[in-house]
Amino acid sequence: MANVTATVTVLHKVCSGAAEDSGVSFQTIIEEHGDIFVDLFGELMKMFPPPDEAPGHDNRTIMISAALDRFEEVFLQVATKLGVSEELLKSHSSSLKFVVQHVAVTIGDLVEQHPDIANTLLLVVVAELLPFLLPEVGVLFEGLLRPLLRLLGFGPLGPIKGGIAAWLQRWIFGPTIPGGSWFAVLQRLAMIGAKL
Repeated sequence: MANVTATVTVLHKVCSGAAEDSGVSFQTIIEEHGDIFVDLFGELMKMFPPPDEAPGHDNRTIMISAALDRFEEVFLQVATKLGVSEELLKSHSSSLKFVVQHVAVTIGDLVEQHPDIANTLLLVVVAELLPFLLPEVGVLFEGLLRPLLRLLGFGPLGPIKGGIAAWLQRWIFGPTIPGGSWFAVLQRLAMIGAKL
């Protein structure tokens, strides 16, 4: 986990530093290119079947690998426009992709085979991490969480129409979101954050 955190930190520092060197804030870059990632997600949504047609471990591995390759391609397009070396980015993103793929496939397997356990584990992780985040919630929310939640389609009034969260709600839960589910927790964070 420390290696993943270090890799993400390096990628963030490299990209935000390049953005600042270009005279643009990293936040502005994220906002300006948010549509690219939303379009990418729309493209990737077509690859993944609904939960009642879960692809199984082998197909899930192939699909997640293809999705991560496509995400890396888009990320590299955005970051290299800032003047960041593609080789430098790839040296960090390749190890990150491997770990993310393993985690995503494992989570997919867990959700497919044991959905109640998966939901419970997610809530335990959120409950354990929240106390560490609370002292810095304002800074964390403004700098990272709010843009991420917005990018994922969690708005201050609910899922943003046509966004990733709206699709996830439709795809996973339908019209009724179970109280305390991971989706409800993320939406609540987006709604609370609007008041900070």
